Amino acid sequence: MTLQKPSPAPQVTARRRRTQAERSAEMREKACIATLQALTEVGYERISTKLIADRAKVSRGALTHHFPMRNDLLVAAFEYLVNSWERNWPFTAEPALPRLSIEELIDALWERLFSTEHYMAAMELMLAARMDSDLGQRLREVQLRWSGIRDTIAARILGVATEDDKNHLFLQLNLCLLRGIAVHKSFDNDPAVDLKLLTLWKDIVREQRVIHLPGAGRAEDVPSA
Repeated sequence: MTLQKPSPAPQVTARRRRTQAERSAEMREKACIATLQALTEVGYERISTKLIADRAKVSRGALTHHFPMRNDLLVAAFEYLVNSWERNWPFTAEPALPRLSIEELIDALWERLFSTEHYMAAMELMLAARMDSDLGQRLREVQLRWSGIRDTIAARILGVATEDDKNHLFLQLNLCLLRGIAVHKSFDNDPAVDLKLLTLWKDIVREQRVIHLPGAGRAEDVPSA
């Protein structure tokens, strides 16, 4: 009878102990995600620090240590959401930004931003900020920085000059339409209503030729789908 040699014991790799900064960053991220989920699912009026702590699976003490006031948590969650938009295509394509038609940019913004899981959380915060001057001021500071990045990159993707008032107004109008579609979809019974409205909006944009390319006045110079 031949005795088999025992298998060598598996190597146990010591797990690196996380730093305090890493634990704090993880806790803040969990709190921000829980806040965005709560805003999306139950709305601004019904959220509380207890609800957020329960959803994030952290103690209320730990939550209030990092976010002493509820507005601190709301602003941090909004910053977290905006940062996720900045990290998404096409905004992360620097320095080689794609050249898209207006219709393609509309589709990209809708898919990557306005139709995402937590976009309605941003709407909840924007509406709440109307009645809370402190929250409003702090959210506007975050929004101002983001909108500057967003609009500059969108103009470069389209190849248009933002100095042209018509181009600037179109970029703002496009955002208004996409926000409206996002809100409308949240309570419309037709599950395809967003796609129908987006198709109609792109048809209007194409037919009206709503932007001016720099140095171009001919209709054929305007990009189309």
